[in-house]
Amino acid sequence: MIFAGSPRTVLRQAEADLLARRAAAADMAEAVLAALGGLDGAASAVPGAAAAGQAIAAAVATHRAQFPPGREPPYHDMHHQAHATVAMGWLCAEACRRNALTPAEAVGGILAMAGHDLLHDGSVPQPGVLEARSADATAALAAGAGVAAPTIALIRRIIAATDPHRPPDPADLPARLAREADLFESITPDLGWRLGAALAREWRAAGSAPEPPIDSYAGRLAFLRALPPTTAMGRVFGLEAAVADQLAALAALGAGAAEAGAARLDALPAEAAQAAFRQALGAVGGA
Repeated sequence: MIFAGSPRTVLRQAEADLLARRAAAADMAEAVLAALGGLDGAASAVPGAAAAGQAIAAAVATHRAQFPPGREPPYHDMHHQAHATVAMGWLCAEACRRNALTPAEAVGGILAMAGHDLLHDGSVPQPGVLEARSADATAALAAGAGVAAPTIALIRRIIAATDPHRPPDPADLPARLAREADLFESITPDLGWRLGAALAREWRAAGSAPEPPIDSYAGRLAFLRALPPTTAMGRVFGLEAAVADQLAALAALGAGAAEAGAARLDALPAEAAQAAFRQALGAVGGA
């Protein structure tokens, strides 16, 4: 693992890494290389993995180029796809160190995350539609690069598991890691808030307006409460601590009731609400 320290320290380091990546141009090819490279040579044991990764990365970049300037989906953009891939690399590398995943499973997981939002257009169709489209395109690219059928089947299963309406099977570790990788950035306290606002813009542009809005503190509370249990790998990266700290901060602001804390923040001007939340988060150990 490239980070070290307590789970909260690791989370801060990971969030800083992701923020730095977002400050630069999105680089899907580099993200795939970094994720596969973090497996300490395991990727070389899966024929076609490197070629498949670069083919998927190129397809993501080609799809992005089809959007007019400034019209790429605010949330499901190439940054998200690259950084979910990087996060999957972190989680899968930790799982391999624990002998919880085979090298083929780790490689399949990374390839799946590289293509999990391939061809996403920012729309909000019926559950599973976008995931099926991405799985078909990613599986075809992997097959064309010579990836074996069992790994392609795994890629399909993992991409299907990123459907937010489909809870991951508790016994399916690759699928659970994919869900964590997909939401890794969104769980972080600072970058996660920014991404919630981006997702709200994307949904509104698509004519979808779920309640409470994801860019409100009530929406943030609902998001945090809906997350599935964290894996052992996710706990190492501080995801469980991040969720617990944010829930505790909202509860502290509401005299013990997180709903009241969220309502209090939503009634404040944005900057004042952010300052109050950061102060409360620091008091519970999440700063």
